[in-house]
Amino acid sequence: MKKTIAIILFLFSLCSFVYAEKWNGPTRKKQTKMRYSLHTGFTFDVVLKNAIYSFNSNTPVICQTEYNITFLGKVVIPKNTKIIGTSAIEKTDDRVNVRFHTMVFPNGQEIKFSGIALEMDGSAGIKGKVKNMKKARLPVNILLTAAATGASVATESDIPSEMIKGIAEESKQELAQKQDYSISVKKDIAIQIYVVDRLEY
Repeated sequence: MKKTIAIILFLFSLCSFVYAEKWNGPTRKKQTKMRYSLHTGFTFDVVLKNAIYSFNSNTPVICQTEYNITFLGKVVIPKNTKIIGTSAIEKTDDRVNVRFHTMVFPNGQEIKFSGIALEMDGSAGIKGKVKNMKKARLPVNILLTAAATGASVATESDIPSEMIKGIAEESKQELAQKQDYSISVKKDIAIQIYVVDRLEY
């Protein structure tokens, strides 16, 4: 009896495998008239066209594609497209983080998109050369001295001593977070760009 049941279950599972319906994608397919799209997580190679210095984050980061980027047999990003972004340092000792916001095609047309820079091994940020810088301590001392003085005369003033102490503490924390080193990245190196949000154009 047990053997018969086992055979029936085996045949049932075999039929389910053979006649399983092919997966055709999400039930509700998004209708779009856009010709091109880059899905979230799509990555492509570019070359950094200008040097990056972390102490001057206002300088734009400019990269460029050296060949046509294709997806599903279609050219989605042509050769010589420029990708523009901004740099920052966040919780890192030797890497500059770059967030891209604009793509400029060779014909001058441009679109907005969201992407981040990766090393060629897929790790976040662009590794650079680290140089130590002298830390600024004088403003903290001045602010703390002013706070102590302000607290002592707070009884004769309309400014609460706790407020003065709070301002000094915030200033101290802000200066403590300021980088005491710089990171420089040379130009003409290969990196990857990771698409953060799906793009249709």
